[in-house]
Amino acid sequence: MRLLWLIVLLLAAQAYPQSAGPEFPNPGNAHMSRDKQRQLGLEAAAQVYQQMPVLPDNSPETQYIRELGQKLVATIPSEYSWPFDFHVVAQKDINAFALPGGPMFVNIGTITAAANEAELAGVMAHEMSHVYMQHSAKQASKAQTTGLLAGIAEAALGATVGGTVGELGQMGIQMGAQGLMLKYSRGDESQADAVGAMILYKAGYNPQALANFFKTLESQGGQTPPQWLSDHPNPGNREQAIEQEIK
Repeated sequence: MRLLWLIVLLLAAQAYPQSAGPEFPNPGNAHMSRDKQRQLGLEAAAQVYQQMPVLPDNSPETQYIRELGQKLVATIPSEYSWPFDFHVVAQKDINAFALPGGPMFVNIGTITAAANEAELAGVMAHEMSHVYMQHSAKQASKAQTTGLLAGIAEAALGATVGGTVGELGQMGIQMGAQGLMLKYSRGDESQADAVGAMILYKAGYNPQALANFFKTLESQGGQTPPQWLSDHPNPGNREQAIEQEIK
């Protein structure tokens, strides 16, 4: 049944004419080395494998997500790219997240919630953009400067801040009963929307699909919005901003 749904997504993909299009922004300086970001991301990914039902690499769902992911990665300038790798979590909740350095996880629920491949690609492009812009590492830099997030991480993780756990907490990465959570600012979300729309466009998809998926999630929200929305604060006028970026 899942494999059939993947085929339906492929057939329903929204093609969009490719062109050189806009230039990717310079992600700036995160004040954390690429090697360090990759190390912390892999350590967090190991925790995901311990706490979530990650499908085997040879599953058809994982193979499909990896093929789609590499199509998106190919649009990113090599000097700014990361060694992205893609995994699928066998959970019905709508969620997806990318860790510092490139490990990325997509829930089965996200695949089935997407109306077509373009919307699914939009979710993935948005998450990849957080890695591209090094948002978690920049957040850690702010935490080291202010010391505020360190205290939050200690309380949330129930551990003394220090070592890997403390560093991940400073990056806004928390593991708990509800699984893994990444917290971003509204400004981070706006940047991820803009860069995600660029990735979609350059990969040959209609970037409007990213705005469409947000609309779908919001319509399903009610009192208990999907986890992906609760972890991603709405920067306000999200759909309009994406449409403006498209123009």
